[in-house]
Formats: sequence, structure tokens, C-alpha cells
Amino acid sequence: MSDSKCDSQFYSVQVADSTFTVLKRYQQLKPIGSGAQGIVCAAFDTVLGINVAVKKLSRPFQNQTHAKRAYRELVLLKCVNHKNIISLLNVFTPQKTLEEFQDVYLVMELMDANLCQVIHMELDHERMSYLLYQMLCGIKHLHSAGIIHRVSSDT
Repeated sequence: MSDSKCDSQFYSVQVADSTFTVLKRYQQLKPIGSGAQGIVCAAFDTVLGINVAVKKLSRPFQNQTHAKRAYRELVLLKCVNHKNIISLLNVFTPQKTLEEFQDVYLVMELMDANLCQVIHMELDHERMSYLLYQMLCGIKHLHSAGIIHRVSSDT
């Protein structure tokens, strides 16, 4: 693939204090959360015609610990398939060579609300029980695969 062909697949946009260089299929990026591992934006996937979450991993190769964490997240998202666990839709990097390789973007399903928002909703007992049951089903699926989920993210 020529450099011009590769360059034409990506565009850059400033999101908070970070520059996102993403595939052109992901449009209308809006920040929705951040954490120790990176910044998450909502975007519209023009190919699939759906809203998605695009997570830019923050300096995933700055040291061995960060690299292992990024690798573990990628492998787990790729391997786990359950209706109560967010699906990984795409992974990409805008860098063209191994020497330049530094950014990893994970594209996942976009949820209507995060855990923090749900916690602050006025829910009746039936709805709260239903949501708790769904979360526990997802966690049970992880445990059956030998995966311990240490943090239930609110972003």
C-alpha cells in the first residue's frame, strides 16, 4: 500500500488534550470519558451506520506494565463474546512502520449510559434488579473463562 493511500484513510482531530488520528469512517468524535488507560470518544461509524466508542490507549508502550495492560485488554475484548460485555468491533493504528508505532485505537459498541450515570438514575426495584442481574451475568461469563474483572468502569 502506498503512503498516500495509507494517509488518505486517516484524519486527525483534537479531543480534549489529545490528538486522535482515526480512520475516516469514524466521524463526529465527542469525548465521553477518560481514565488511566486512555480517552474514549463517541463517534459515528459511516461504514456500519452506527454510533461507536473509540478508545485511544494512552502511551501503551511507555513501559512493560502499560504494554502488558494494553495487550491484555485487547486479547480479552477479542476473545470474550457475551451480550452483557461490550464487543470489540475494530482495532487500528495510524502509524505505518514499527518504528513509528505508538498509538492503538479500540473501537467498541457505544452504550447509552455508563455505570456512574445508571447509579444516579431514579430506578424502581424491578429495573434495578434487572440491571444488576445483567451485570452479574456478564461477570459470571468472565469468571467461567477464568477472567477476574477487577474494575467495573464507570466510563
